[in-house]
Amino acid sequence: MFRTCVGAVVLAVSMQALADESAYPTNQCIESLRYDDRLAAIADKVALARSDQTNADMFALDRSAVAPEQRALALWSKLRQFCFDLGADFRRELPNQEQAALAGRLFDLQQRMIDELREGGSTYATFNQRRVDVYQMAASLEAQILERGEMITSPETPVLPAGHSEI
Repeated sequence: MFRTCVGAVVLAVSMQALADESAYPTNQCIESLRYDDRLAAIADKVALARSDQTNADMFALDRSAVAPEQRALALWSKLRQFCFDLGADFRRELPNQEQAALAGRLFDLQQRMIDELREGGSTYATFNQRRVDVYQMAASLEAQILERGEMITSPETPVLPAGHSEI
């Protein structure tokens, strides 16, 4: 039941975000990771693009990463960093720097979670659940930031696509 509710919330937030996805270069890059053959060893164990693409099998995978997966996790982390860096100018130009700061903190947290998984400090199940939990908290914080920001900015002001500070 919890996972169904989680999935519904994540789906609602992601559907809202898809409308603005093309404006943020990081999102395009992150989405392309789903199709990177070098990440095949982990493609069925973690959602390579966004945590809202985590499936039930990923939540049930209660084991640590093995050597080929550890190498793929290290590469995934590097590719994610490259993608995040692509959006630096976009985030710097956001009028709401609180939203940009949230994206940075969330990205750093997820990178540390990937390192922990790669180093054997967590299982895939734990990583995937924590990643979705963090995403939900971040989506809630982001909604609050955007709500406050709407009071001081015009509707034409560009913002980071809702739900995509997750990275």
